[in-house]
Amino acid sequence: MGVHVNNPTPMASIVNRPVTLIGLCLLFANTANAATYCVGAPGGGTTHTSIQAALNAAETNPGTDTIFVIRRDGIQAQGIVIENQDVILSGAHVNCNPDEPLFEPTVLNAGGGSMTSALIVRNTASSQLMHVEISGFDIVGGDAIFGAGGGLRVDGHVDLALSHLKISQSEASYGAGIAFYGAAEASMRLGDRVEISNNLATGSGGGLAIFGGSVFVDGMQTSIHGNTSVHDGGGIFLAGEGSANVAHLVLRRGRMLDASVGSIHEVVESNIAELGDGGGVAAAAWSDVQGYSVDEYFPIWISLNSASQGGGIAVLGETARVRLWNPVIRGNHANAGGGAILAIDGGQFEVLDRNDPDRPADALQCSGDGYLDYFCVIANNIARSASGNDVPGAAVMLSHSAAVVTPTRVVLAGARLLDNRGSSVFSDTCLSIECNASSLLIVRNSLVAYHPETPVLVQLIYGSALEVLSSTITGTGTSPDARSVLQTNGSIAIRRSIFWEPGRDLIGGLVPTSVIADEVLVADAGDLALQAHILVGDPVFLAAGGGDFHLAASSPAVDAATAHSGMQWDADGYPRQVDLPDRPNGLGVADLGAFERQLSDSIFANGFE
Repeated sequence: MGVHVNNPTPMASIVNRPVTLIGLCLLFANTANAATYCVGAPGGGTTHTSIQAALNAAETNPGTDTIFVIRRDGIQAQGIVIENQDVILSGAHVNCNPDEPLFEPTVLNAGGGSMTSALIVRNTASSQLMHVEISGFDIVGGDAIFGAGGGLRVDGHVDLALSHLKISQSEASYGAGIAFYGAAEASMRLGDRVEISNNLATGSGGGLAIFGGSVFVDGMQTSIHGNTSVHDGGGIFLAGEGSANVAHLVLRRGRMLDASVGSIHEVVESNIAELGDGGGVAAAAWSDVQGYSVDEYFPIWISLNSASQGGGIAVLGETARVRLWNPVIRGNHANAGGGAILAIDGGQFEVLDRNDPDRPADALQCSGDGYLDYFCVIANNIARSASGNDVPGAAVMLSHSAAVVTPTRVVLAGARLLDNRGSSVFSDTCLSIECNASSLLIVRNSLVAYHPETPVLVQLIYGSALEVLSSTITGTGTSPDARSVLQTNGSIAIRRSIFWEPGRDLIGGLVPTSVIADEVLVADAGDLALQAHILVGDPVFLAAGGGDFHLAASSPAVDAATAHSGMQWDADGYPRQVDLPDRPNGLGVADLGAFERQLSDSIFANGFE
């Protein structure tokens, strides 16, 4: 049949539907002219013996047709094409009766040596969206080794929904699992129980490559893990066609329980970019990534990925942007720096909090109940060479070329950075012949604590600027240490913050171009001479040894600061500017640091904290 757009099955309608209902419910939801086909061995009500034959028959029939595929030990097929037709392709059926429950997925083995994708979905006939739904298959062995999309390739004006699908053990130059070449309005949704794992790209995008259109990862029990690319994006690679067709990725939930080995796979986990950047996700030119959690049991975890630089995420260029709300970026590794994050040549990376006016309405907030097992964490990432030597940028590395106009920018708002390991937590580098000082690192409304194995907090030797706003910084390295906490020859601005690094010089090693400090609590004010409103003293955390860096009622940081412009909420999502009635005010009623002591906290203020 040709492309039909009057009565498509809505893409969202199958995202959360159990696989046992896909065949039955969708069969009776389509137009009267739609047909149902059944693929299997001859007899028993089957209409075709191959998937392609059923697709070819459906192409001549009007309406959104449904093709059931009976589960067998394996179907040996490659280069199956769904072209210019609306169709529902449903595997895992025990027979041709849609009332029967579904069983294990149908295995589609594409290892035929034809060097093409296992499955191809494309619209070459119309600018109208072609609607396709695919579920109930294990696709293995795609070998598009000189092309893209080993398991699945998607082209053009396509609206595609995937669920209860596994793509593994496939190869391609780009997008070894899936390559999505969508038109600007095209979309692909990874619904429930989609697994893209153990695929190999000789170029970029070991699991998934997006070259235009939008991809949504919002199903439960969905994961992109264990994939490898030789170059960038071990898990996911994005590069759009230009401003008219930016490659979009939205991560909303995931995490998969692998019952076979008794382990949990996170949303983007254990992927490798062997010689490139962005072990988990690499966002190149004309790309946009958004990530946020909508379900506390399925957070957006980007973990245990590895790369040369940017073990978790790499933002590669001035038309690339990554924005995350309440993520967990944990346990990633980079051999040359940027254990968690790399941003270069005008790339924009942001972790954003409740103060962000563009925060998605359904994004969950960070929790203040613990410091190791909740959202908004950048923790346990490592910058260490293959020979075992620590390198700079355990959490973040920036770089900027003089040829790029847009400044490289990293913003960490409402984040908790904990126990990242390398020679510094933050760093910059030069990846081109000529670099300049246009990179900017902003730490706002955040906690940076407990980095005992990382002796230097900030090492910006190529002149990147540093801004620390309403944040709490403590526990860098060990004391005493001759190395200073901040080493930069760019500008430094610190406002309404706590730097509790007793026994350590705050600024040294390099000479910053300028230092501005205002309303800051430190252990030693020697490096902030002539700066405004500097307090010296113990911040009196509730239980720093137990990882609780909230302020006790007796803290000199309580009710000490002026209003936080544009910052209505603290790092826990609680109100700022809370005036405790039993405390005299300093410059204002706000507290210094990442956390505002709330009125309810004063109930427990008994002098024994």
